[in-house]
Amino acid sequence: MASPDSKPVAATPGSVRLGAAIPAVILTFFFSGLLDYALPLYFSALGEAAAARGTVYPADLWSQLAKYQVTPWIVGPLVAGLCARRYGERNVWSLALIGRVLAPLALLAEPKPEVVPGIALWLGITGALGWIAAVSLIQMVPAAGKGRANGWMMAGVGLGSLLGPVAGRFLIYRSELISLAQSGAWDAFGSVLFSFSRPASTPQVADFHLIFQILAASTVFCGVFVWGLGQHPGRFEQEPIPDWGHTLRDLGRLVRIPRFWALAISLALLGGPVFQASNQFLPYLAEQLGLKNGSRDSGWIWLQLLKTVMWLPGGAAVGLLAGRRAPGIAGVLMVGSFALMAMGMGSSRVAWHLFVWVAAYEFVRQFMRWSHAGYLSEHMPAKLRSTAIGATIACSGLGSTVFGWVAGAAWDPTVESRAPFFAAALLGGLAACGLFLFDRFRPIRDTEPVAG
Repeated sequence: MASPDSKPVAATPGSVRLGAAIPAVILTFFFSGLLDYALPLYFSALGEAAAARGTVYPADLWSQLAKYQVTPWIVGPLVAGLCARRYGERNVWSLALIGRVLAPLALLAEPKPEVVPGIALWLGITGALGWIAAVSLIQMVPAAGKGRANGWMMAGVGLGSLLGPVAGRFLIYRSELISLAQSGAWDAFGSVLFSFSRPASTPQVADFHLIFQILAASTVFCGVFVWGLGQHPGRFEQEPIPDWGHTLRDLGRLVRIPRFWALAISLALLGGPVFQASNQFLPYLAEQLGLKNGSRDSGWIWLQLLKTVMWLPGGAAVGLLAGRRAPGIAGVLMVGSFALMAMGMGSSRVAWHLFVWVAAYEFVRQFMRWSHAGYLSEHMPAKLRSTAIGATIACSGLGSTVFGWVAGAAWDPTVESRAPFFAAALLGGLAACGLFLFDRFRPIRDTEPVAG
């Protein structure tokens, strides 16, 4: 009888349907990419509208949103991992996507500043539930197919995030762009769309409404799509359905594995701040270097596009490493280079320097994302897959949250946006050194594969 690993992915009962899961990943990150591009501009537009009325809208609202959005990741991933183990990854991912519709609907209502933390918290909760369930589901393939599955997943992350900013730019300036298209001025159309020339119009609050309507519709569609088609019938590798007793015992087993703590602390707890520095402070650094001016995009789209373009080769490179049970030095190189790129971003004094460092940083970001899921799970017992992924990303959420709140209190992002990058790089460097020492005395990769 052939082993399960020798079967094609589609013939394995309970395995992921990559033909459905990868489009869902693309749509999910289209949502995130569009929001990351549009929200800093939207908040500036709300601020300009408030100033015209003689009121104040905080200039650091994006930084506030980033702090609140990452806060649920302290516990959300762990809860997601346990729920995915108990109820199934497909169900948790689908419900998270459908629940996320509340965020764009709230943004459509032109929220007051005090409402934004609540929106951010909900984005964080649903994002944590959905991402952990998604990455765990995509690991549910025979070992021979893991490289392909992880490579496609990371490429899907890049493609969705690439399409988001382009769609956002078009939707914000759609009146001007449609007018240029109707007049046949296609050179001017392309020049304005891709920020080669400055638009004649300044975005108003109403220009953002269609974005949130599209996001609301797409996330509901995606959730229903995942629920209906995300997984082949049956149980993966004939795993029994665990009850809560077994699920919690899995967690107790996980926390007694030293290798888990070495990877979770270095790659996630100390690596999380390196993610958060960019998530929280990059728009302010870009504005200081002239890529953004209030609600006007003066090159911001190019930085966003560069970020997401680099996720495509990064995802392809992950596919070459996934499924090989890479040794500990791979983890050291991932977190160490990630920290180095963050330091380079903070050191940028002109726009093109920032573009170079962001390109390298975002390439490595794909490996860091994968390290919390695929790389980690390859060194854990198979039955602890979703629990280990959730617990590790919860560590990343804890590190990111603490860093986000401390950095937000220590530095005003509208004045000092460089120091947080240096602080995060220092933590990432310490993580690389610690993991290197652990691997020297207790190698991350055993000589024999981990047992289930």
